Amino acid sequence: MGTTPNGEIIHLSVGGVEYKTTRATLCKYPNSMLGAMFSSTLSTHVDQTGCYFIDRDGEIFKYILNYLRSSRLSLPTGFANLDQLSLEADFYQILPLIKELKELKEMEQRLRVSPTHFLEIIEIRFGDIAVMPTVNSQIRTIISGRKDVILLSLPSQHIHPSESERLNLNSGNDFCEILLSGSNVRLRAGEHLKSHGWDLVESHMSTCPVGTDANDIVHSYKDRWMISACQMHLNKTLT
Repeated sequence: MGTTPNGEIIHLSVGGVEYKTTRATLCKYPNSMLGAMFSSTLSTHVDQTGCYFIDRDGEIFKYILNYLRSSRLSLPTGFANLDQLSLEADFYQILPLIKELKELKEMEQRLRVSPTHFLEIIEIRFGDIAVMPTVNSQIRTIISGRKDVILLSLPSQHIHPSESERLNLNSGNDFCEILLSGSNVRLRAGEHLKSHGWDLVESHMSTCPVGTDANDIVHSYKDRWMISACQMHLNKTLT
């Protein structure tokens, strides 16, 4: 079976970085520069190895090519070359990608200037052995912050049943301390916050004696979490 023109394998050298794809992928957007190049309406240059040569940023091109393949913008966490990628998208004149990158940059700008919310999760261990919980030790975990932020940010199963009604009563921007429930709830609540865009900005442990016995001490663990109001609103929109 012969290979159709659109299924033809194309070897590219972009700024010295080599790629292999199909003509159909490169022509995904016919009005783009790549679409024009590989539909024979623009001249192309071939290097000594037979690769089509494009004198642009070779590392950034992988994101361009991935967008051509899937029509979806997929960037790694902490991607720091958004301005350069925007320049490349503009050079290749891939209009949907240019639009998405513009929206992403506007979103990042809003995140930078957005108000910030904080939550503190405090775990107190006391008893015979406070560091490692035993049957003779007790653990109390509370979360401190705005009622509405707590309601939006934590699953109801982490909230102690006795606190649910108080949390929902007149909920708003009032600050409160709410008792949490469940084993290892400080860690499980932290994992949930982390997976929803919260950043751990402070974590420390303190020890306080509460009696004359050497083992009669209390250990307190405090985690302070932060998120922008814009990111939290985005989380709410996606759920």
